[in-house]
Amino acid sequence: MRYFTFYNVLIAFTEKEDSNQRNLDNIKKTVEKLRIKNVLIPNQKHTNIVLKVDDYKNQECDGLYTDKKESAVGVLTADCIPVVLFNDDEIAVIHAGWRGLFGGVIENGFSMFKNKKVKAFIGPSIRGCCYEVDKQFVNDLNIDEKFYKIYDSKAYLDLVKIAKSKLETLKVEEIFDVGQCTKCSGKYFSYRNGDFESRILTLGMIKETKWD
Repeated sequence: MRYFTFYNVLIAFTEKEDSNQRNLDNIKKTVEKLRIKNVLIPNQKHTNIVLKVDDYKNQECDGLYTDKKESAVGVLTADCIPVVLFNDDEIAVIHAGWRGLFGGVIENGFSMFKNKKVKAFIGPSIRGCCYEVDKQFVNDLNIDEKFYKIYDSKAYLDLVKIAKSKLETLKVEEIFDVGQCTKCSGKYFSYRNGDFESRILTLGMIKETKWD
């Protein structure tokens, strides 16, 4: 597991060695290692919906927002992009697959912030080096050529580059990207590598005081 602190904000994500985070016992171990109480994970269905923690009743959504201190929220991924939006008082953790990304899930999460001075963190996900799609796919979605490359008549789409473009359009102050590809790094679960049931957990939390 790796974790990062930004003044009073904690962001962490698991690796293969932390085991499948779809397993509640493994989530409990992760939470205990981080010395936090628990983490709330949404009922993810590749939507563009982001909900406030107080409004979440296990309905389908792909991101959770909170301005509550000591309240961790997270998402599960295995190639899709985990995006954390945050400032000192607010945080949202978002699961952005291609459907959610093109459907506006990042924009919907950003819209919840009262203070628009927001930073973003991008965790491990499949990158342009490995995300092979049909050329018809990029044509059907009318994707700009700057977001994909053609090798041997195959299209390789860079979803992270698209996510960053969206964040820049929203005028996010800083973007922190771990730069790790889930498919080729060997450190993470990857759906494209056959990890159909195993997931990475990415979480974020605002602490009452600065992290030591």
